[in-house]
Amino acid sequence: MIITQLNEISPNLNMIIGIILAIVIPLMFIKLIKMATYKVLDEDTLSSRSMDTLSKIVRNFVFVIIFLAILEVLGIDLHSLILSVGLVSLAVTLAAKDTLSNVISGIIILIEKRFVIGDMIEIDGHKGQVKKIGFKSVELYYKKTYMVIPNVLFTTKPFINHTRNGYYAIFFDVRMLNKYNLDEKISQLENVLDNSDLILKEPKYLIKIKNITTNGVDITVKAYIDNPLDDTKVTAELIKKIKREIVLEDMY
Repeated sequence: MIITQLNEISPNLNMIIGIILAIVIPLMFIKLIKMATYKVLDEDTLSSRSMDTLSKIVRNFVFVIIFLAILEVLGIDLHSLILSVGLVSLAVTLAAKDTLSNVISGIIILIEKRFVIGDMIEIDGHKGQVKKIGFKSVELYYKKTYMVIPNVLFTTKPFINHTRNGYYAIFFDVRMLNKYNLDEKISQLENVLDNSDLILKEPKYLIKIKNITTNGVDITVKAYIDNPLDDTKVTAELIKKIKREIVLEDMY
């Protein structure tokens, strides 16, 4: 009699244990993923709102796994169930293809940290400072213009991170006619740059000859600044200062 009762209880007990495991294991997986996410990502890379969104995505995905696992434990044929909703799933997948591609690309951006909030980047003809990294797009700002770039572009096209090393380079050209002493003018130019508080002392500015013509020499000045959004302002101020202190034919 006892053996009979145990035989009756055993299938139910196995089912209960299976359901418990189907719930507990995925929940532990959620916790591990959340811990790993907060360890890999930081506030400079991902806003708290985006972090919450990522947690919701992982949590909802795991809940679907739990639901399917419980159905499997209860003996429901998942293969038939999946086939029965296959057409609906296909339609939904096609409709959400672009969104899904952007979300996946967004996760790749956040994990690889190829750029973070505050970086000046350039992609597909668009240039700006990163203001927000979302799961579907990246928001850029430059010269009073906001740009929204789909995440998928950052995994399918090359882009430039102008501030990867923590500073931003500005350029302008100086033309010196043959009637001037080149070494003397370059020395004066160096003096202006050395005494300027508008540019960084390290890395040091660069002065190089760009082109030599029958009329004179074209020189390119490359300097570095902290804030990429100040590039136009700093360049204009430097040009004005150089024109005030040095006699030059042309600057651009």
